[in-house]
Amino acid sequence: MTSIRHPTRLLVAISGGSDSTGLLLALKRAIADCGATHSLVAATVDHALRADSSDEAQAVARLCASLDIPHRIMTWHGEKPLTGISATAREARYRLLADAATALGATAIVTGHTADDQDETIAMRAARADEDSIGLSGMASATLYDRRIWLLRPFLKVRREAIRDYLCNAGFGWIDDPSNVDLRYERVRIRQDQSSASPPSADEAAMRRRHLSKGAADLIASSATLHAGCLIALSPEALGTEPAILRHALATLVAIAGGKPHRPATAAMDKLMRLVGSGLPGRMTLARALVQCRRDGLYLLRELRDVLPRPVPAHTTLLWDGRYRITNPTDEALRVAPGMDLHLSPEALVLPPAMLFHTARISPQIRAESAFAGGSQATPPHAKVEPAFPLFDRFLAETDLPLADAIARLFGGNAYLPPPT
Repeated sequence: MTSIRHPTRLLVAISGGSDSTGLLLALKRAIADCGATHSLVAATVDHALRADSSDEAQAVARLCASLDIPHRIMTWHGEKPLTGISATAREARYRLLADAATALGATAIVTGHTADDQDETIAMRAARADEDSIGLSGMASATLYDRRIWLLRPFLKVRREAIRDYLCNAGFGWIDDPSNVDLRYERVRIRQDQSSASPPSADEAAMRRRHLSKGAADLIASSATLHAGCLIALSPEALGTEPAILRHALATLVAIAGGKPHRPATAAMDKLMRLVGSGLPGRMTLARALVQCRRDGLYLLRELRDVLPRPVPAHTTLLWDGRYRITNPTDEALRVAPGMDLHLSPEALVLPPAMLFHTARISPQIRAESAFAGGSQATPPHAKVEPAFPLFDRFLAETDLPLADAIARLFGGNAYLPPPT
């Protein structure tokens, strides 16, 4: 607790299992022992996937009441998917926890992920060898969710066995979730696979990730420019950067240009690095992005394929093409579609006409639905268009914060929320 200096209200995500129960008790004791001005609230997400889940949430509520900690139960309502339940439940869980944090006035969410969870996460990511990422660093100790609240994981170096010993010595029990032994879930299969190799050092991998992200951020800050809100240009000097940093910067920019939540696969990045390293003019597409190598630099932009129109109902916000957040504050239905109207900087005017035409065809044009039907070119007032970065906007590891901020600055956006200090 002494690592957070300013008064903070922490929301503890507690399921009733040993990890989260141990976290709640340890934080309460730490706050009392160090005399900090922090305060605790708690929330339990009832996924409503098992018959006993509601009773378990009520048991957690009684525990929190006995500890004089405000608590809220957040239930995941609605139909549950038949496939991909783990990923969907995770999305619902963090959304509900963030809503609870807002309702309870919390400034950060604290979760009970342990060293055992970290090992499993690294093993799961290592098994997915097709993605060109630095995910083998595992979970970050701090992650920004939805650009609005930080998730803190103080137990990442603590073993589950030690937490259970702590609870037993303190006279507290916990709830065993039967899904933790259900082999339908990937994490459970990894956990029970005794033949898995020892995971690499999470600390070393995180240090490498931090080094690459900081280097990529510096490269983008010094060498990247943006034209018409969607065409990214890198100066020729940038291509002489340390290969590992250049690769990470390019993988990030490709994901941003293509509006993708993940960096390109390893094989695609290998091919791109060969093209860039050749020093010859050329072009290739990957992860919905087009990369053009020219003598005057490197250019990245969304490929033309499948840039589709979308309706924007009154008083709604939607993510268009993974690249723009469109807000319609009016009472009138709008539509966003690829357009032709561009406001080009003087620097962009030296680009080839074909590139300018391409840039126009991937840029958003917003008009009233009725205007599209009648062929009007009038742009509706008050529609708000903001750049969106799915690679960072949903879950942003603290190690990637400098790189995310460099991207935000490149696009003229606001910096991301800094972690609690």
